[in-house]
Amino acid sequence: MLEILHAIGPNSWVSGGDPVARREAMQELFFDHPVCPEETGEDWPEDRELYAEMVVVDGPRLVGTAMLVVDPEREDRPARIWGMGVLPDYRTDFVVRTLEEALINAGCLDPAYAFIEATDGMLVPNPYSDMPGLMRSDSPRAA
Repeated sequence: MLEILHAIGPNSWVSGGDPVARREAMQELFFDHPVCPEETGEDWPEDRELYAEMVVVDGPRLVGTAMLVVDPEREDRPARIWGMGVLPDYRTDFVVRTLEEALINAGCLDPAYAFIEATDGMLVPNPYSDMPGLMRSDSPRAA
């Protein structure tokens, strides 16, 4: 059964085992099976803020990982899902979208960021932002 778990914090997936080995597994997953391959060549800027990091596991097996980050120097879309890696057998729209939604909900992103850029480039409304006129639907995707 697939589960989405927090990767950071005292009761996280990483802290529940050998932290170094689990971090390495997450990095390998990102570099070997990136959802956005262009991200593997990106440096981690000094001012990047990490709001949430999660993993997808199938029993004891790590099958996915991703982060919700804010890059203040990116003026166009500073908040985004970044660093997603998912094993090919598990890379479905359902798994990718569910992981993105879990990150957005767990991140409690500053309301000043009205939208979060998803891995496919779509803009997802920030559920913590109270924008007048923003229409919400059952799906968090914005057209």
